[in-house]
Amino acid sequence: MIANRKELEKFHDRRSAQPILAALEAALASVEASALVRRAVSFDGKELSVSDTNGKTVGLSEFDRVYVVGAGKATARMSDALCFILKDRVVGGAITVPYGIKAENKMISVTEASHPVPDKAGVEGTERILKVLKKARQGDLVFVLLSGGGSALMPLPAPGISLRDKQRVTGSLLRSGASIHEMNAVRKHLSAIKGGQLLRHIDRSCTVVSLVLSDVIGDDLGVIASGPTFPDSSTFGDALKIIKKYRIARASDPAAKYIAKGAAGEVKDTPKQDDPVFISVHNMLIGSNLIACESAVDYLKGQGLRAVNLGSKFDGEAHDFGRFLARVASGLGRTSLPFAVVAGGETTVRLGRSSKGRGGRNQEAALACAMELHDEVVAAFMGTDGIDGNSDAAGALVSQKTALLAKKGKIDLRKHLARHDSYHALKKLNSLIFTGRTGTNVNDIAIICVGIPTTNDVSIKMIPIG
Repeated sequence: MIANRKELEKFHDRRSAQPILAALEAALASVEASALVRRAVSFDGKELSVSDTNGKTVGLSEFDRVYVVGAGKATARMSDALCFILKDRVVGGAITVPYGIKAENKMISVTEASHPVPDKAGVEGTERILKVLKKARQGDLVFVLLSGGGSALMPLPAPGISLRDKQRVTGSLLRSGASIHEMNAVRKHLSAIKGGQLLRHIDRSCTVVSLVLSDVIGDDLGVIASGPTFPDSSTFGDALKIIKKYRIARASDPAAKYIAKGAAGEVKDTPKQDDPVFISVHNMLIGSNLIACESAVDYLKGQGLRAVNLGSKFDGEAHDFGRFLARVASGLGRTSLPFAVVAGGETTVRLGRSSKGRGGRNQEAALACAMELHDEVVAAFMGTDGIDGNSDAAGALVSQKTALLAKKGKIDLRKHLARHDSYHALKKLNSLIFTGRTGTNVNDIAIICVGIPTTNDVSIKMIPIG
C-alpha cells in the first residue's frame, strides 16, 4: 500500500490523484513476490510443477530433499511461499536480503546485508549459501531464488580480489551512469559465483531450479542478479572495455589487473552456453515489469479510462524520461474521455563525484516532468521495491499544482534538479510517495493521467497487496 495515499489525494485533488495511485497499488499487488511463487510452483505431495511467464513448465517427480538458497530484495517473501508449498521437503537453506527485511519461515537461514554496495555481511551470507550447497547430493533438488539486488547481496570476490576492491569498483560504476548490463559484466568477472559460476559449487547430479524476478530491462536472465545460474555471454574482454570506458580503476589496482589477466587468457572465464554445468539447470522467470505495467493498465481501463502501455524498456537519463512523458501528455491535449499512459523500465542518474543531493531516478524524473506539466495532468513515478535512490521514498506524484506551489514558494526546481536533490524539493511540495520496502523488485513504473476533471465525487477502490 501507499502509506501516504490519503495525503497525496488531498493535496493534489482527490479525483485526479485517486486513479493513478490506485493503479500503482494494483501494479504492486500483481508482482508481490510470494504471490508470484504461489502462481508458478505447485506441489501435490508427489508431483512438483514449475511454470514461468513464457509458458514453459518443468515437471519434477523424483527428488529426495530440497535446499533453498538465494539473494535479492524479494527473496524473503519468495522463500516464505516456497517453504509453505513444499513444507517438510525443505531440509535447509540460506538467503541474503537487504537490511531490515525479515523472512517468516524458520527453515531458512537469513543474512541481512548491504545494497547496492556489498559489505562483509554479504560475503558471510554467501559463504553460508555455499555451505548449504555442499550438502546437496544426487537426487536432491536445489531452488535458487533470485531478484533485484542479488548482485550486491551475494558477493564472493574472485581469488586475489578483496571486498574493498569490489566495493570501490561497484561505487565507481554506480556513480558513472553505467548501465546494469555493463555493471554486471564487470561484477561477474570479479566474482567467484556470478555469471553461472554458482553452479561450480553444486554437485552436477542435483537438479537446480532458479526462480527469478526480473529487475532488468529485457528480462535477460544472464544479467538479473548477475546470472549466478545462467550462461554468461560477457567476457573478461568486455569487462576490460567497460572499466576503461568509465575510467573505473587504475591499471595497477587489483581489480583492473585481475580483469586484464582474464582478458589475456590467464584466468578461466565464466561458463558459457555449452558448459556441462548447465545440463540439469532450469532458469524460470516468474515476475517482471511487464506484469506490473499490464496490471496498472487493466485497472485504469476498469475505471473507465482509455489506457495504453508504452512498454517496459525505457532507460536513459531520468530527467529526459520525465520530460518525455510530460510532452506525451501535452501532445494528447484535452480529451473528451480521460486517458492514461503507463511506461516501465529503469533510467539512470549521472551523479558525478561531488553530488550530495538526496533522491533517486524516479524522483528526478518526476521533478523534470513537473516543470513541463499543463493542467488536468497528473504523473507518478515509482520504484517497485519502495526505495528510490538514497532516499526513503518510493517515488513521487506530481501535477500542475506542484509547479505552481514551487513558483509561489520560490523553490527553484531547476537548481534542485541540477544538484540531484529532487527529494527535498518534492518533500516541500507534498509530492513524495512512501510505501516502505515492498518485498519485491521489478524495475520502475510511471503513469500519466490526462483529462480527469478536478472534482471530488468519484470513489476509486483501494487495492490490497498480498
